[in-house]
Amino acid sequence: AFSVVSKLLSQRKLDLLDELVSAEVLRVLKEKISLLPDTHRDALAADIDAIMYTTEGDVRIYYDDDGRKFVSILMRFWYLNGANLPEEVPGETKVFQIVFGDESTKEKRRLLTANYEFQREFTEGAKPDWTITRIEHPRLLE
Repeated sequence: AFSVVSKLLSQRKLDLLDELVSAEVLRVLKEKISLLPDTHRDALAADIDAIMYTTEGDVRIYYDDDGRKFVSILMRFWYLNGANLPEEVPGETKVFQIVFGDESTKEKRRLLTANYEFQREFTEGAKPDWTITRIEHPRLLE
């Protein structure tokens, strides 16, 4: 889900996120994405093969005022991306240079992070669908 959503964000195909992302998050994303420079937008995309590490940051079970039961999982992702970001962009962990072919052909990759929160209602009879309720790409989507 992270790879699919991040690529759709990068391509500005926000209308395809209606069933995956909460309405509130989608509203905020529409505003932020429209203001992003192309280089930052390109850096949002995480190819599934470029995801280096994932971990859960927080897992919560809670009930709303009507007694409905929810589970929320915050996932953290570290992914490599070849977007041409300016060198002064803080927040990245490391710049990798990968050599393909000979020494004169180098490709820079940056290890970027993203936090996505997934929520699902577990009340009996509720749809078994997960919704993304938070999307953070530090230093890119601020």
